[in-house]
Amino acid sequence: MQVLVAGGAGYIGSVVTDELVASGHTVTVFDNLDTGHRDAVSPDAHFVEGDLIDTAHLKSVFLDRRIEAVIHLAASSLVGESVTNPAKYYRNNVVAGCSLLDAMCGADVGRIIFSSTAAVYGDGQIQALVETDALNPTNPYGETKLAFENMLRWHPDVWLPEETLKVLREYV
Repeated sequence: MQVLVAGGAGYIGSVVTDELVASGHTVTVFDNLDTGHRDAVSPDAHFVEGDLIDTAHLKSVFLDRRIEAVIHLAASSLVGESVTNPAKYYRNNVVAGCSLLDAMCGADVGRIIFSSTAAVYGDGQIQALVETDALNPTNPYGETKLAFENMLRWHPDVWLPEETLKVLREYV
């Protein structure tokens, strides 16, 4: 499967990329290198430097690389910084996420796996969280991740993670 890993030059993204490559997938890493590192990207993956906010660039990558699925790991993720600079978090985590979805729809890419955060549940008082726990973010980081989750939930052209995982497993 042709998979784009958004944020694939970060720590988690580079590990996910390595696992996808090892499983036989063709991987394109899309990263702006704000906090990622080019040398962390597998030499067996195609690397594209770019920002998710650039819908036209993303769409061209989806079409040129014939992308079939996206693993979205790109985000600003420091809780303290999100409190002092919430606009950055809304821009990077929500507006750029909307741009990603627009590019996916424009290129008929309908499968996405999104990396959210436990911060959508609140202040961490509960140690063993489950997905049915109440959502109550207490900082802009958690709020912006939840906003993107809600966008996905209402987006008619994107498959939810369960379906995407089933398709990926067929290729492994």
